[in-house]
Amino acid sequence: MGVAKTLGKLIAVTCLVAATSASAGKAPAPAPTTVVKTDPTVLLGLAWTFGNKGSASPNGDLGLTLKILSTNKRDSAAAAAGLTWNFGGGIGCDLGLGFNDDRAVLTATWDFCRMGPQIGIGAMAKKQKTSVIGGGGGAAAAVAE
Repeated sequence: MGVAKTLGKLIAVTCLVAATSASAGKAPAPAPTTVVKTDPTVLLGLAWTFGNKGSASPNGDLGLTLKILSTNKRDSAAAAAGLTWNFGGGIGCDLGLGFNDDRAVLTATWDFCRMGPQIGIGAMAKKQKTSVIGGGGGAAAAVAE
C-alpha cells in the first residue's frame, strides 16, 4: 500500500508540472550573443635595440621592425616575434611580449641576434571582428569588421 501511495503522489506531481509547463506559453527568444573573433596579426613599426653588439652606436640602434603577434584583440597582451632592420646596420631577430591598444601596439622583446633588449611601437595590420549571433530565430549578422 505504501508503494501505491508514493507512486500516486509521483504521478500527481508529474501531471501538475506538465500542466503548468504546457500552459506557460511560448518560451522567450534567446538574447543575442556578441562574439569577438581574434586572429594572429602583423605589426609594422619602429624599434630601439639597446646594447652595442653589431652596432656602430654604443647606446643602441633605431630600426624598422616587422613582427607577428599572437592576437589582434584590443587592450590585451600578445606574444610577439619579429625581425628588425637597424638603421645603423645589421638585422635583429627578437621574441617577447606586446600590448595591443586601440591606436598602437607596444612591444618589449629580447633581440637574440644583437643580444640585447628591444622596445617597439607600431600599428596592427588587422582589426578584430565582432559578430552578433542569435536573437530571434538563430540568424547571425556581422555588425563590425
